[in-house]
Amino acid sequence: MKLLDILQEIDDSPKDVYLVHERFERHYDMHTHKRDQLSFVEGGVAYVTIENEYLVVPAMHFLWIPAGVPHKLNVSHRATQLHSFYFKSSEKAFYKDLGIYPANRLIIELINFSQRWSHQFVDYNEPYAAALFSLYDILPLMAEQQIKLQLPTSEHPKIEQVLQYIHQNFHTPLTLNEMTEQFYMSERSFCRLFKKELHISFIQYLKTYRIIQSISFLQKRKDYSIEQIANATGYESLAAFSNAFYEYTGMRPSQMRKMIT
Repeated sequence: MKLLDILQEIDDSPKDVYLVHERFERHYDMHTHKRDQLSFVEGGVAYVTIENEYLVVPAMHFLWIPAGVPHKLNVSHRATQLHSFYFKSSEKAFYKDLGIYPANRLIIELINFSQRWSHQFVDYNEPYAAALFSLYDILPLMAEQQIKLQLPTSEHPKIEQVLQYIHQNFHTPLTLNEMTEQFYMSERSFCRLFKKELHISFIQYLKTYRIIQSISFLQKRKDYSIEQIANATGYESLAAFSNAFYEYTGMRPSQMRKMIT
């Protein structure tokens, strides 16, 4: 049975938490529920749409969605494993805000342990269930490390072409001048349309996309040095890459690599 088909049952159950562990491509249309949701991404990337925001959850990060927040979830690769927990909602401050956080080794170990349950409810007083609620209780300790990787989308035909070009060429030294020549637009018209449709600048979008790709490289290409990853994602110097990475994630690439490998 599909998860969306049993959301009402999950919401109405007196049990403390519902768990799901899945490994394949999956798309969940816009929905909401009365429980708080924790989803951990293992391998690949998950994409979440919330109130016209397109959020990116990289591998080895977890997403917290408070109860009552409408959202759409897309897992784009069959190798991605998504671990989701539906807890009873809490009134504590941390649990009321949506956030994306890197998972430390303790959180990963607790999530791995939780795979003994899947597509089932668990109560606090059941054998071994204390591990689940230890996971729940330590989440606020990660609050200062929140990252926000947001990629807006648009159905405007020209912008769709522009974004496709960025995604295919982000590893090159893309410039605003190159983009305007590629799409036969003046700089003013290009920037105005981009900002109107996506609400961020071309440079902001490109930086965000490069950081997302670099996280994937850090996790999957262990044979690459940090400098090689910088070059592979369009940065001309290691310093520029490291500073941009810190701006978006609050940590250096080397710190992220230690955390996710």
